[in-house]
Amino acid sequence: MNLDEEAARFARLLDEEREEQAYQAYLEQNTRFIPREFVENHGIGLSIVLRKLSFGADYKTDFFYFSKSTDDWNAVFIELEKPWSRFFTNEYHGDFSRALQQINQWKAWFLSDQNEAGFLASVSAVQVPRHMASNPTYNKYVLVFGRRAEYEGNADRRRLVRAAETDDFKIMTFDSLAEGLSQKGELAVGSRHNQFIDILSDEVIDAGMYTWMEPTQLRVSKALREKLSQGGSNHFLFQDGQRHEVLSYVAPLVRVRAA
Repeated sequence: MNLDEEAARFARLLDEEREEQAYQAYLEQNTRFIPREFVENHGIGLSIVLRKLSFGADYKTDFFYFSKSTDDWNAVFIELEKPWSRFFTNEYHGDFSRALQQINQWKAWFLSDQNEAGFLASVSAVQVPRHMASNPTYNKYVLVFGRRAEYEGNADRRRLVRAAETDDFKIMTFDSLAEGLSQKGELAVGSRHNQFIDILSDEVIDAGMYTWMEPTQLRVSKALREKLSQGGSNHFLFQDGQRHEVLSYVAPLVRVRAA
């Protein structure tokens, strides 16, 4: 299926008014549609996005990734609502107000230095290289909400949506996720557990991931471990004075999910 066909299929899905989880699942299976807001010049770190990442006792972001510049990091939290959520009645609709409130609750939680430090420790496996993890990290937030048609023909409504944004918070409609697909690479989808990161994709999306991440902190499917064992990448690491092709080197070290 080419990118135009993928965009058309996505548009049809948006019209079906399914529950939020249907759109989460679609983005996980078609990762070009995942937002790329606040991506720095080094791209999405390790080409990996974490799904349903919990922080604190009460909060969970639908997607999360790091993006690094030369000097600092963006930690990007993405909240999905529904394509049929409403922006407006005469004022902000309750759907929109509740979504904005949730983002503000996330921001407030991170105002605690202890919360911030604890969170970064929990995702340290993907904030690599480790010698740069002490560089400043700036939290950024993305809300994916509703459809553009609700406000694009009304200048006042467009301004009201934009007025809700800040330097660290952007609002996107579901329609916009299908734009510029050719400029967006595929991503690996991961899930954080206490002792490891579960790589849910069965393909080697970015061999560089395995160069920087500690392989014993990874769990993969049998299909992906088999592909790792075949090697063939142009990424290498040095251990005990020897040069190793990275995929075949890490293959015996990663955990493997039961079938």
